Amino acid sequence: MTELIKRETLFGVALLALILAVFYLFYRVMVPFFAPIAWGAVLVITFRPLHLWISRRIHRKAVAASMTTAILTLLIVGPVAYLATALVGEAGALYSFIQERLGEDGASWQDIVGHPIIGRVTAWLERTFGISQTDLQSSLVKTLSSISRYIVQSTTSFVANIGNASFKFILMLLTAYYLFKDGDTLVGWISESIPLPDERAAAMLHHIAEVVRATMYGGLAVGLLQGFLGGLLFWILGLHSPVFWGAVMGFLSLIPLLGAFLIYIPAAIGLILGGAVIKGVILLILGTVVVSQIDNILRPILISGRTRLHPLLLFFSIAGGLAVFGILGLVVGPVIAAVFVAMFELYRFALRPGADPGMPAKAPQQEPTPA
Repeated sequence: MTELIKRETLFGVALLALILAVFYLFYRVMVPFFAPIAWGAVLVITFRPLHLWISRRIHRKAVAASMTTAILTLLIVGPVAYLATALVGEAGALYSFIQERLGEDGASWQDIVGHPIIGRVTAWLERTFGISQTDLQSSLVKTLSSISRYIVQSTTSFVANIGNASFKFILMLLTAYYLFKDGDTLVGWISESIPLPDERAAAMLHHIAEVVRATMYGGLAVGLLQGFLGGLLFWILGLHSPVFWGAVMGFLSLIPLLGAFLIYIPAAIGLILGGAVIKGVILLILGTVVVSQIDNILRPILISGRTRLHPLLLFFSIAGGLAVFGILGLVVGPVIAAVFVAMFELYRFALRPGADPGMPAKAPQQEPTPA
């Protein structure tokens, strides 16, 4: 009997070790492609309503998946190609503008450094810290030169990495196609593997999908609107590179603690110090009242409300997701937080059956994709 138990124990340990080894090898094989696979899944969840609409009219899964993927490709490639072309052109123009303004010795910045307000500031710095106006001007010139070089280097790096980015983009589209085509089967397998009642497992997966859609729709809506309005404001006021700075403001609006104000406030200060006081005040007022307030109004409605996550938890989940996963963390962070909250609520419900589980017991029924 003892020998039999030992044999079964050894067999169980060996089987567990083999399973862990296979899982580890599978992880090592798949981890280089985590980002395109994850983005493909995110896009499939985001565009699933469109795919269901197409599937109701085309009753062949492969054709419907191909059409949805083609539409998805056009929606991504068109705006990105236009924006990338505009950014490259405006980044070069911005670099040339900064170089022209700086000159070889920075003499053209004398009008800014010699501004009365700057003069008082430099006088105070010299009395307090011993920093002379010459030192301040030299530091300003070096800083602006570094910024302009960084912009050009980043643009060059972006162009050099186009091949790698294109390969990952193709992998993302390939993932999206097969998830559109066979995603229902995969979701069924995942649902069956969750150690919860079927209705609870379906509700959890539905909630995760809602979090992804809310994060994508809400984040993109806020970012695009802030970037568009910020760029439009720059263009109306005659500032250089409105498309470039609009894109930067849109991207910054996606990141917690950052935002469009990091661009329009320094620009407004620069206009005021440069003598264009009215333009600077207009930029500062409209940027604060219109551009920045969009985030405060729309984000809670589009993201926090639909994800049922507290704004503070949503903030930390996005910030932590960015720190761990990079740009993908904008979506992955809230998803992980939503799963944690759902699991915590289910645990609380198991301890106290009369408590509200925090999520519907049954996921809303959706029309399945036709075979």
